[in-house]
Parts: sequence; C-alpha cells; structure tokens
Amino acid sequence: MVWIYAIALALGLLALLVWIVGVAVGAWVDGWEFADPERRLGETGRSATAAVFGFGMGGMSATFAGWNPVIAAAAALVGGAALVAVARVFAPAPS
Repeated sequence: MVWIYAIALALGLLALLVWIVGVAVGAWVDGWEFADPERRLGETGRSATAAVFGFGMGGMSATFAGWNPVIAAAAALVGGAALVAVARVFAPAPS
C-alpha cells in the first residue's frame, strides 16, 4: 500500500505545482489566460487535485506511523476528503 500512497502523493504534488504555475502564468502574462487551470477545470479540477494529494499524505503518514493497513487506508480517504473540503472553502471568488 505504501507504493499506492507514494504515487498518489507524487502525482498530487506534481498536479498542485502545475496548478500553481498555471494560475500564476494565466494571471500575470498577457494573452495567456487560457493557461489558468481554474478557468479550464474549475472546482472539479481543484477538488481532484486536492483529493489525490490528501489521499497520498494521509496514507503515507498513517502507514509510517505504524497503523494497521485498513485504518491507514481509511485515514488516506479521510485525508483526501479533508483536503477537498479545504480546497472548496478557500476557493477563489468567481470572476
């Protein structure tokens, strides 16, 4: 299960970095508004990125804490759901 959490964490981190760079480029470079993932993917894309990253973080932390694998899997799901909630609460205002 560690590999699943590690892959999810790596993919989530990569997606988060691409999201941040895309938002920055879309906001600051004239004519590059199409690069903003918030415009293309919206709340669904933001939630998916947060879910993958939270799943990886929750699973890795619970696994390395020595928790039972079933409880670690539940912690991974809770971590994903928690980051989705955070991403929705701190979402940018619609423009």
